[in-house]
Amino acid sequence: MRRLSIAVALLFMLGAGGTAFAQSKCDAGIAKAKGKKVGCKCGVIAKGYAKGTAADATKLQKCTDKFTKSCTKAIGAADCSAQSSNCALNESEADMFVTDHCVGSPSGAFLE
Repeated sequence: MRRLSIAVALLFMLGAGGTAFAQSKCDAGIAKAKGKKVGCKCGVIAKGYAKGTAADATKLQKCTDKFTKSCTKAIGAADCSAQSSNCALNESEADMFVTDHCVGSPSGAFLE
C-alpha cells in the first residue's frame, strides 16, 4: 500500500507540472507585492478584530505605500509577460481580495 501511495504521488507530480513561464523580474515583483499587500492589510485588520477596535488607518496606508513602491520598481524591469496590467489595476485586485476575505462580519451560518 505504501509503495502504491508513493507511486501515485510521483505520477501526480510528474503529470501536474504546470506551464513553464519565462523568468521575469517584473511578474515576480508584482506577484510578490500583491501577496505582501494582502498579507499586510489582513494582518492589520485581524489585529483590530483581536483588540475590538477598527483597523489602524496609518498602518493600512503603509501597506498601500509599500505596494506602490514595490510595484513601480517591478514594472521598471520592463519584462512583464503574465502581469500585463498596471499597478493601479493590480492594487484594486489586491484590495478586492482583502475586502472579500478579511473585512466584514461572518455570514451568520454559525451564529446562534
